[in-house]
Amino acid sequence: MKTNLKAIDIVKEIETILTDQNGKVLNHKQIFSRLSASLKPTNPENLLPYLTAMVDDAIIHQHDTFKFSIPQTVTFIEGVVDISKSGRVFLIVEGEAEDYIVNDSNVKLLPFDKVMAVKTKKNKVDIIKRIQHSDKNYVGVLNKKKSYWFVVPDSNKFKHPFDVKFSHHLKVGNKVVFKIIDYPAQSKFPRAEIIEILGKQGDHHTEMHAILAEYGLPEKFEDEVNSASDLLSATISESEIKKREDFRGVLTFTIDPDTAKDFDDAISYKKLKDGNFEIGVHIADVSHYVKPGDIIDKEAIKRATSVYLVDRVVPMLPFNLSDSICSLVPNEDRLTFSVIFEISPEFNLLKTRFSKTIIHSDKRFSYEEAQEILDNKEGLYHDELAHILSFTQHLTKKRFDNGALNFESTEYKFVLDENFKPLSMAVKQRQATNRLIEELMLLANQSVATFIYTQKPRKPFVYRTHDEPSDLKITELKKFVAKFGYTLQIDNEKILRDSINKLSLAIEGKIEQDVIQSMCIRSMSKASYTPNKPSHYGLAFEYYTHFTSPIRRYPDVIVHRLLFGYLNGQTMAEICHWNMEQLDGACKHCSKMEITASEAERASIKYKQAEWMEQHIGQKFEGVITGLTDFGMFVEIKKFKCEGMVRLNSIIGDHYEYDSAMMAVIGRKYYKQYKMGDTVMVQVLDASKKTRTIDLVFSTDNNKNKKKNYGRSSHQF
Repeated sequence: MKTNLKAIDIVKEIETILTDQNGKVLNHKQIFSRLSASLKPTNPENLLPYLTAMVDDAIIHQHDTFKFSIPQTVTFIEGVVDISKSGRVFLIVEGEAEDYIVNDSNVKLLPFDKVMAVKTKKNKVDIIKRIQHSDKNYVGVLNKKKSYWFVVPDSNKFKHPFDVKFSHHLKVGNKVVFKIIDYPAQSKFPRAEIIEILGKQGDHHTEMHAILAEYGLPEKFEDEVNSASDLLSATISESEIKKREDFRGVLTFTIDPDTAKDFDDAISYKKLKDGNFEIGVHIADVSHYVKPGDIIDKEAIKRATSVYLVDRVVPMLPFNLSDSICSLVPNEDRLTFSVIFEISPEFNLLKTRFSKTIIHSDKRFSYEEAQEILDNKEGLYHDELAHILSFTQHLTKKRFDNGALNFESTEYKFVLDENFKPLSMAVKQRQATNRLIEELMLLANQSVATFIYTQKPRKPFVYRTHDEPSDLKITELKKFVAKFGYTLQIDNEKILRDSINKLSLAIEGKIEQDVIQSMCIRSMSKASYTPNKPSHYGLAFEYYTHFTSPIRRYPDVIVHRLLFGYLNGQTMAEICHWNMEQLDGACKHCSKMEITASEAERASIKYKQAEWMEQHIGQKFEGVITGLTDFGMFVEIKKFKCEGMVRLNSIIGDHYEYDSAMMAVIGRKYYKQYKMGDTVMVQVLDASKKTRTIDLVFSTDNNKNKKKNYGRSSHQF
């Protein structure tokens, strides 16, 4: 074949045509029909010399006579299987923003299977083989049919029960922890091994243990860890006292929740002769007792955080440390690591220093006790508390003036009887004393981070970082608040911060407050631990870390070790025998465990909310729509601040569908709309502790309520 410019163009276009087919075979006539008019020869047969030459050059592959394809580059990927409620299968690949859709597979798949796949199209894959089933523990309920025993998983991700071997310990209705063994091709159901029998389904302690098992959180410490902790003594030697700054003669107290059992932080207050005053933030010196690499340290980093369920604390450290030796209880000498601030009468921060100290707390206040003293303007240490409060209010104003976001998360408080049945449920009320302590902790954390990051040369450290929200999420938030008649200004970072805070003030006390604030929080990035970025967007701090809770957070333990070591001229390798890769790994692990602990806490709250609402089945309540989906609406019952689901197919009088563009559920026939933030009357249809859900239906009283029109007012922020 004679080579000329047109021939080169024909070859290139044939290659493009076959490449676009993703391996599909075309004959010479099909290729001819797809060629550009300017490149087409007289008839399809005239293409054969070009095609033959391309086969000889291994550019394309010939199948049968006059049938051709181009060899495809096969891209193999590994990922984890996810299966939706509807049964659709997805592949999650670490580091990739979007999941892949899995084509029909001959491999029997279970949720969380690790698999190898090959890309077939842009967002689709074929599963080639299963690498392994998930090695996590799962929770389910035992049952039997005839002589066959099986466990029904709590997780609705699993569509089938698991076959299990019979044992004399098995009882129908018991909750168990199990591991996946296999899913044989010839078997109808997958097989599992019972790891632990938790107890009778529905029993309070069984369900709390089940939540911990579900999230892979250990409750008990191994005997070796407890033994090592028990060997530690609360006795403080004179030689240790001489190494430290002595604050035992300075007024010192703690302010904590009335149910607190461990006390990380204490506050000292002292007036100075020159008119200035000194506030010390004293933090339990866990790193004095827990040494890098010892058995307690290994367990602490594995847990990474304490876990707070509705009825218990699962501590990061053994009891002898968390509730005794390290806890800053009143009337006992305790070792602390402190940040001490000298402040002018005008509340200017003059000096900051870091010191290992010894303290003797004079008083343990609950938030309520300290608040009552401030409200009554009299009582123990009133003047000192009032002065500290004025200083922290100055810090709060300064922080918000600098652009900090004014978000507060909802915390729940349950009162349980002796059988752990809920007697009452309410949202915890935040008071001035809560903010007093928070501001001092923020100041200490910020001061430590600023000191370390500005050192030259820069040293490895752990920072608590909070990234800027993505442009996409902020744009979506702007559209969302516009549905309520508010305008969010997003021109630049400063304007956005001011606009969000003005929005927070504007919605205060309004029907739409909770739903808008919740959406604002969802629009933000998640905070995490990292050695790389010191800034915190939400707090508007250029430098931030976690220093103030080493009893319950492992990152704070790392921060204590590094800060003290650096103050004494050591390197990270000398302090804890780590390199940067190990430090980064610890940060990622702690961030992950923090999320896991938070999910377990929410699960325990949802369990108790469902139990609480069992006694209200059939009753009617006013609620606010907080979420919309294709299958239903989430409604928060105002009285109890708990969320239930109104399914679309339960709404009488019309066929309702979710319109994502309108952000509303709309009746197909009469066009009645339900939007987020709407007030509705609901009736409790059911409450399930098993699924931790509350089922609601609309009350007929809704017909008496006029729908609020949020489009009438407009607010410029």
